[in-house]
Amino acid sequence: MDINEQSTKTEEVSQDLLNIFLEPYKGDCKYLRKAHFQYLDSKESPEKLTTGNKKKFSIKGEFSIPESCYITDTGHFNSVEFNICYNQLFYIMIAYVLNNKLLSVMADWDLEIYKRRQLSNFLIVKFSSTFRKQINSSHFQGTLSINKSSERGNLIILKTSCAFYDRNDGWAEGDVTIAILKSEPDISLDDTRRTSVSV
Repeated sequence: MDINEQSTKTEEVSQDLLNIFLEPYKGDCKYLRKAHFQYLDSKESPEKLTTGNKKKFSIKGEFSIPESCYITDTGHFNSVEFNICYNQLFYIMIAYVLNNKLLSVMADWDLEIYKRRQLSNFLIVKFSSTFRKQINSSHFQGTLSINKSSERGNLIILKTSCAFYDRNDGWAEGDVTIAILKSEPDISLDDTRRTSVSV
């Protein structure tokens, strides 16, 4: 496909999605403030853009960490915060792609299924990060892309990459592989709550 046939389209992720899928985090740990979803607009069909080895989508987030939730203020973005911010951006990306039916390997999921499985069925199996230049944690941005999706038995495998940066050329980047269990998580008999999701 000719590069001239491609362009990036951007859409703001609704605050409702952020509220629902950041709900597991304590108030002072909700670092993701706003997100915009970016996807490839081309003459290829959506199915071709969500399978194989092609870069699928990306999401950009605005972050702020006014105060660390676990340590005295270090004055800069650290590895624990990297992991938390990655998780939050990833959770919102998955909510968006499911709500818009963009990821073929999760075609049979909807937002209600995802909400039930959000914490129990998503596993980080490989994580690497590199810090190039100190990032001011009070205000910074981040991007995350799904680079490859595949299925292996009872698992969906997503290979992702991310970067965090600020206006002063602060930069950190990473590669993360996520394994998603396809089956319903075990629910205890006394857990009768079900969350209804409508966005």
